[in-house]
Amino acid sequence: MSMTQIGFSSIDTHQILALDYLHDLEVNRHIYDHHLKSTTGKGIIRFLKLDNGFKVLEFDVLLRQALTLELFNNHKDYLYFIYCTEGIVYHKFNNKNNLFRIEELCPSIVGSQPETKSYLSLKPSNSLRLSIIYIDKNIVFKEFEALSSNDQKRSRTEEVLSALEELDLYPYSCTKNLKLAESLYETKPFGISDGLLDIMDMKGNYQKTLAQFMNEFHKEMYIMKKDSNLKTNELQSVRKISEFITENLDLQHDIKSLCKKTGLSPVKLQEGFKYMHGTTVTDYIRSKRLDYAEQLFLTTDLNVSEVVYKIGIMSRSYFCKIFKLRFGCSPSTFRKRKNK
Repeated sequence: MSMTQIGFSSIDTHQILALDYLHDLEVNRHIYDHHLKSTTGKGIIRFLKLDNGFKVLEFDVLLRQALTLELFNNHKDYLYFIYCTEGIVYHKFNNKNNLFRIEELCPSIVGSQPETKSYLSLKPSNSLRLSIIYIDKNIVFKEFEALSSNDQKRSRTEEVLSALEELDLYPYSCTKNLKLAESLYETKPFGISDGLLDIMDMKGNYQKTLAQFMNEFHKEMYIMKKDSNLKTNELQSVRKISEFITENLDLQHDIKSLCKKTGLSPVKLQEGFKYMHGTTVTDYIRSKRLDYAEQLFLTTDLNVSEVVYKIGIMSRSYFCKIFKLRFGCSPSTFRKRKNK
């Protein structure tokens, strides 16, 4: 099987232009978009430079050939926070024989070793959705190290930083976490421009995601978080149906139809939503509809009845009731405040 190799370090020097599997390189100040050649696959690889020492690589591609990414740059002290929503991905240090599987839906963290190269092997797949947040820990964590050193008690920040130092020796994989899949999905990195406001907004979203990574890492290292009993393919079904609901809030969703669409039993569907969202299916749908209603009131001139119809709620009086419970006022009052 043919394999194409790329290196992160080449991005900074624009040597990536010479790679044979990329074309139509779009070079902006903060964003690099790469479209795969048809022989290699189809889709976009997007690089985001959000800050000094804080970068992101997003894959949303179909791979016909395997790809190898060289992660480690000898001039940086990087940590890689990797989340594979879909696809087959392995990690390897060049001085070790064993491959480390980056499991779907499992947040993984990879450190760097002096004078050692680190690779991700991406296998052919009909759908590869992969997110990599990579940071220079000497830059990003410097201020937090100073804060934690002033605490008399061992702070959570200090515990996390201490544990992350051990990752220079081996990769770490957390238990399955669908909340990160939802967070990355809502970030929508392929829908932004290179404008200042978009970049600032995107940076905030990824900082939030990075905090989720580190929080899960801390839980597992010091609190021993319990994993879900659902299988990976069942959790994938929960993730996909969650996205389907969010994108089709105007439809009438019920447990029976959602079970039919996912192939899950009502018990497993509810367990998956409890694990991923911390709530029931019904409460999740209601919450997403209220989120959408708030967005419509803030960004459009639709009246209350039009909003009710657009978010898929059948009763205006019921909508007004649950809206007031969430926002503390009626939809009409909310709209008036927005117009002030």
